[in-house]
Amino acid sequence: MIANMNQEKFLVKAKEKLCFSDWHKRYYARQARKYHWLDYWLKFTIGLLALAGAIMAAFPDWREFGAFLAAACAIIISNLLPRFKWDEMVLGFKAEEETWTRIFKGYEEVIGFTEISDRGEILLQEYQRIVEMQKAAALNSRWLPSNQRVWDECDQETRAYHNLPDDPYKTDATP
Repeated sequence: MIANMNQEKFLVKAKEKLCFSDWHKRYYARQARKYHWLDYWLKFTIGLLALAGAIMAAFPDWREFGAFLAAACAIIISNLLPRFKWDEMVLGFKAEEETWTRIFKGYEEVIGFTEISDRGEILLQEYQRIVEMQKAAALNSRWLPSNQRVWDECDQETRAYHNLPDDPYKTDATP
């Protein structure tokens, strides 16, 4: 690839891919934080309600309601959340964030190598390795909910940070 194009064109292509991976990294980082806190507070609230139900079950006047509340919480945790693949979704966002962070760091390293080295073979090998990581990330089979508003905000942040023109790569990627 480097043999077919000059160093400057290669650097431009690498910077485009860096921006693309930065965009994805930002999106998945936000979603991972959001779902981590939702998971934390959801399970905390359900646990607190189950505890309250268990305590109520100790009092004769509240026994039935307390037992029902504790049982409902147990059903939610054991049956309802797994049916919606909640834990898989929460962990999926974290895994996507980590994957895109590795891809982003890889492109940063390639760009750094171009500034300090003119060895085309090493740059090409490193670049191809990162491109393969990016292709593998695109092929993952995780089903994760998409949030277009956050996607667009991350797009705008990435463009502002990297001083990019409006909409250079938006058409070829969605979360």
